[in-house]
Amino acid sequence: MQVDPIILTALIGFLGAISAVLFVVLVSRKPIGPPEFEEIWKAIRTGSAAYLKRQFKTIGVISVLIFLLILGIFSAFPEIGGFAYALGIGGSFLLGVTFSLIAAYIAMDSATRANVRTTYAANISSSKALRIATMGGAALGLAVIAMSLLGLSILYGVFRDPGILAGFGFGASLAALFAQLGGGIYTKSADIGADLVGKVEAGIPEDDPRNPAVIADQVGDNVGDEAGRGADLFESVTAENLGGMIIALIVSIILFKHVNELYVVTPLIIRALGVIATLGGVAWAAGQTRFKEAIEPLRNGLIVTSILAAILMFFATSYIFGSAGLPLYVAMIVGLITGILIMFYSEIYTSLRSGYVKLIAKNSESGPAITVISGLSSGMISTALPIITVIAALIVSFVLGVEWGKQAGLPDHLLSGIYGTTMATMGLLSTAGFVLTMDGVGPIVDNAGGIAELANAPKEIRDRLEPLDALGNTTKALTKSYAMGSAALAALLLFQAFLLEVARYQAGIIELTHLPLEKAELLLTRISMLSQELQLNSPTVILGLFIGAMIPFLFSGQAMKAVAQGAYQIVEEVRRQFREIPGLLDGNGKPDYARCVDISTKTALSLMIAPTLTVTLSPILIGYLFGWKAVGALVIGATVSAIPLAIVGFYGGAAMDNAKKALEIAGKKGTDPHKAAVVGDTVGDPMKDTYAPSLHILIKLLNTLSLVFIPLFLIGLIAL
Repeated sequence: MQVDPIILTALIGFLGAISAVLFVVLVSRKPIGPPEFEEIWKAIRTGSAAYLKRQFKTIGVISVLIFLLILGIFSAFPEIGGFAYALGIGGSFLLGVTFSLIAAYIAMDSATRANVRTTYAANISSSKALRIATMGGAALGLAVIAMSLLGLSILYGVFRDPGILAGFGFGASLAALFAQLGGGIYTKSADIGADLVGKVEAGIPEDDPRNPAVIADQVGDNVGDEAGRGADLFESVTAENLGGMIIALIVSIILFKHVNELYVVTPLIIRALGVIATLGGVAWAAGQTRFKEAIEPLRNGLIVTSILAAILMFFATSYIFGSAGLPLYVAMIVGLITGILIMFYSEIYTSLRSGYVKLIAKNSESGPAITVISGLSSGMISTALPIITVIAALIVSFVLGVEWGKQAGLPDHLLSGIYGTTMATMGLLSTAGFVLTMDGVGPIVDNAGGIAELANAPKEIRDRLEPLDALGNTTKALTKSYAMGSAALAALLLFQAFLLEVARYQAGIIELTHLPLEKAELLLTRISMLSQELQLNSPTVILGLFIGAMIPFLFSGQAMKAVAQGAYQIVEEVRRQFREIPGLLDGNGKPDYARCVDISTKTALSLMIAPTLTVTLSPILIGYLFGWKAVGALVIGATVSAIPLAIVGFYGGAAMDNAKKALEIAGKKGTDPHKAAVVGDTVGDPMKDTYAPSLHILIKLLNTLSLVFIPLFLIGLIAL
């Protein structure tokens, strides 16, 4: 008796979610430490939970309004399904929002349980502290990929139509953009305000308890780098799985004259195998007790995860595609290697050993202006290797897909080539669970170091946590660049999915599941014709390209402006407290931490709305006015401009951060070069933690939004 593969993927998704909860429970059983640790921990945990509660309410209200918009648009087009179809897509959208926010909450909850326990574990050894942080990060990694896998499996099991699942991807992307952007504004407003007044003006340490913004800074790590990243990667794996399923559905119809559901759910099967590989990698990383550098256990865990994923993918492709599937397996390995290379580039440009970081630190001797120039130049230079690597992976995987198509008897070489890039994207994302684990470790060890300093812990504890803090800067840059790499690699398949949906709606085809062969061939013909319509000599296409290229810059500028506004308010508040609270700088007064937490919360929640709505409403308006071609060009333009812009932010910002860290490790805290490096770090902070990690969400949001609102885009009021 053959088991429905969708049941297996749902069960493994459920297993991953249970494993995430189990890691949270295991971490919770570790000791918290003395009362002074617990007091600080409670303040961080309470502030993080309160912020997310208010943020989730805001996202909920906006999501309901968009749900009603979806119902209204689709109900107006009875020829494409009417209200019943609208309800399916709208319900899928709300489920995507809900699951994304659940993943974000689990990430925050796990991190705020692990941070203080990591601090106390450093009383024994750095390896013990890193082990607890790794388990806390694993809850993030497993929750994200498991919730995505579970949501897509359930929806496909109910509707058997990837087209309806576009709503799930749109909901995940919208929630992620709010979560990442809002968290990024929060954390960087508090961090910059605390650094500029505390470290530069007052000359006190980074996490000194006298600084009123220090608790808000610690809260920011959790709502930005944990909750935001959780929602972020949730939408990444969701959108790319969704695009892969749409492409696979048409491939299977052409090959088998009917829908081969094993082909359609292949992306979900690969994701399920990634859950298993992640569990193996986490077990390996958490079990290592001796290492020369803090990154060694995580690096080795990633290697183990990659090897397990490669082995499991070989058996999966052999079972699904038979002996002819070898080119597709090789394409997956190409994607896997691409992800590893992109993460390796993070160490080249951002680690403490990096020549770029050392140069920024050295140039800080000449003041903050040259520090910033050095950091920006390193970020710009760093765009070359990742982009060239992604291009090479796209070409190789496309050729492998064409080769597979010849062996399998698929007549359309463009479609088979794109299917090859789909498999490469699945290969890259096969390690997403462990990469997210590494990402989750960063804010946990950062918080752990902050708690140690705030509680005036013994020097040996702080010394053991210091190298872990530097590790966190590198892993955060690593995972952000990994997510951007997946967005770049998936660009071709997501755009092809968009063309497929346009052709489907133009042909009046509601269901893809029971699509007859002649209809499938008609779709392929229409897709080919649509591709030819996207000519550069078309004003509509040029219009879309320019607006698309502009959107990432407009969005990033709005995000940076929001951080500047929030940081300004924190700077003024910290100065006020230093000035008005008697004996505060002498250690005899008590700062009002809650005031800075409240300022950061209100600023983030109010200022995250405009940039997000800019991204959401722009393509809807452009598509309604100028038609689907303008939207297709807009998505291409946004993708091409967002990727290098994000890489500049990731690598340039992280390099400036670690240049500051290098000077601190060298014993130069409080010196003029260190103060210059702190200024460089405050410039790099909103680059690497606010706008840059939001940009690949922006790309996916534009892609999934374009899939959902195609009926509106077919109107095109203005013909050019």
